[in-house]
Amino acid sequence: MQKLKKSYDYRNHEEVEDVFNRLEKNVDCTNKLIKHIDHLIEKKYFSEPVHKVLITLRNTCAVNVMNIVQLSE
Repeated sequence: MQKLKKSYDYRNHEEVEDVFNRLEKNVDCTNKLIKHIDHLIEKKYFSEPVHKVLITLRNTCAVNVMNIVQLSE
């Protein structure tokens, strides 16, 4: 197990910026996924188990987006 560093070096902001850029791309992609799932739920008929899985997946994606947005503010 690694020990945590007691001193932090934030001089290399490019790495941090890269993380936020990737998070932004993740949010964009996840929003597209949410819209696609919403469209499927509204336009197609699925059995109850599949419908529940789609709703659970959609809600999980939405929570992830909210957490990322809250983190990046």
